[in-house]
Amino acid sequence: MNLTHLEVIPGGESVSPDQAINAAPGTLLYARYDLARIRAEWTPQDIARGPASLWRYAPLLPIRDPKNIVSLSEGWTPLIRTERLAGEVGCDNLWIKDEGRNPSGTFKDRGAAVAVSRYKELGVKAVALHSSGNAGGSWALYAARAGLACTTILPTDAQSSSRRHCELGGAHTYYTEDWHNAGKIVADAAAKYGWLNVNTLKEPYRTEGKKTMGLEIAEQLGWQLPDAVIYPVGGGLGAIAIWKAFEELLALGWVKGRMPKLVITQFAGCAPVVKAFEEGKSKVEEWGALDVPPGGLKSTNPPAGDAVLAIIRQHGGAAISVTTDEAIVEVGRIAQAEGIFAAPESATIITGLRKALQRGIVDRGERIVAVSTGSGLKSIPTLPVVAEHRIKSAAEIAES
Repeated sequence: MNLTHLEVIPGGESVSPDQAINAAPGTLLYARYDLARIRAEWTPQDIARGPASLWRYAPLLPIRDPKNIVSLSEGWTPLIRTERLAGEVGCDNLWIKDEGRNPSGTFKDRGAAVAVSRYKELGVKAVALHSSGNAGGSWALYAARAGLACTTILPTDAQSSSRRHCELGGAHTYYTEDWHNAGKIVADAAAKYGWLNVNTLKEPYRTEGKKTMGLEIAEQLGWQLPDAVIYPVGGGLGAIAIWKAFEELLALGWVKGRMPKLVITQFAGCAPVVKAFEEGKSKVEEWGALDVPPGGLKSTNPPAGDAVLAIIRQHGGAAISVTTDEAIVEVGRIAQAEGIFAAPESATIITGLRKALQRGIVDRGERIVAVSTGSGLKSIPTLPVVAEHRIKSAAEIAES
């Protein structure tokens, strides 16, 4: 294992990685590695010979003993170059990273797989989290595979797909209407019962799983970085994890060039990062009343919001809001243009890209990667029903 320590940010204090701990309020914990050793012992060609899963990046992941890996073959999702959609949007080089191909239909499987593996290795017996749906379902399934107890708090409007993943996966599942208070409920319950709180950025290893999106993007582009990444932000962990991956790859010398621009999208009814960006602030303030469809992108006080803003300010980009109606229309456009079935949360990336192009935030000729974080199959009840055409014979079928 190349993991050397956990770094407290801000401050830089080193913490032993051999205990399961939570970050102190106002801080993050980042896993750090012996990059000099990795550079001496591994090459991109060695990585390419690895498994077709996120575990091909084992040298940059925190598991000490491969026997502790808990996997459902997550990761190594396709990076699909679009043609019709790119032309319709108005750009020349657009790729969609389709995270809906993961086992539970969402990128959350990456964080759950790596974190559950590490906590199994550290002897953790029970975890707890709150989730708008996808993370809860993913953690329920991976905890079940690892033999860990899992408690999850969901909002009362959680999608039925996430409810069933949690409940049938064996997680102790509870629902709350007071979503603003869900994080405190988890923290209090974890303290009371001795569970590990694995909420977003409360621990370091979800980040390590999600950073494999960035590692894959670089490898799938021939060990090059894109010019811009479009990413939907709820809690913000996925975006900062991708940037952590890019930073590690640059330090290893496996990629060269400038860091990409980051364009993030949020629903207009829960857009705290967008609001802070538009107001020129460096701190994200808690959002008030929610007005978003069931599913993700409903973090009213995103734990990684300030860090996301810092990336945008440092490397360029923007934060853009998208209405629910715009996102739902975009689901159909993406599916009909490219055959990719994205959840409404994920569809915000293409509406956001349209706006970014119009505003000159990204250029037509730039190499753009848009990350579709979840499958539309997770959101069927939210999507519009198309009129049925019932027939009795072929004569009633119109020529296409």
